[in-house]
Amino acid sequence: MRTPPSPAAIQHFYEWLGRKHDWAEVYESRAKKRALALLDIQPGMRVLNVGVGTGKDHRRLVQAVAPGGIAVGVDIAATMLRLTQRRTGAPVVQADARALPFPDNTFDRLFCAYMFDLLPLPDLRPTLLECVRVVRPGGRLVLVSLGEGVTRTSQFVMRLWKGLYQLAPLACGGCRPIPLAHIATTLPAVRVQHETIVQWGVPNEMVVIDIESDE
Repeated sequence: MRTPPSPAAIQHFYEWLGRKHDWAEVYESRAKKRALALLDIQPGMRVLNVGVGTGKDHRRLVQAVAPGGIAVGVDIAATMLRLTQRRTGAPVVQADARALPFPDNTFDRLFCAYMFDLLPLPDLRPTLLECVRVVRPGGRLVLVSLGEGVTRTSQFVMRLWKGLYQLAPLACGGCRPIPLAHIATTLPAVRVQHETIVQWGVPNEMVVIDIESDE
């Protein structure tokens, strides 16, 4: 598989993409709706959204933590942060997911949709560990990414997708299928489950990571 675009190239692309990224809801919406349900957010919780995109999902998080909670958004692209603030009024931080600017055990929940797909394979496990670091014991992370196909149609779509990625990664938004669930199972002190939803032939994998409690 071709080496992913550099973080600078990804940032430049999403600065340009902006609100146009909403079109991806065509194949992402059902998986993200399911992922938000799996997050099991309760009012008053502290939630981190890594890779806020255009802010549509973040608006749901803001609504779910009310009253008394807080949903913080992180993204590498300032354009996405501005869109999110306009849509939600929530606090946002420009940062690289590989070095989150928060202390250990800050959040009850962490949500991340289609950000890990952008990273080089060697960065996946360290970034997962960084995400786990900022979530308290007993907390939960729910991650959404492209997966390998689970039906004949989705396997065919992914073959086409990976072929296009080889030619022009940014034509695929910089995303490609990754073995996220498998890598998550190598992390210490967590329990992992996963499921896949196929929408318009695209396999979307949801990975749930529960951090073991200190009790």
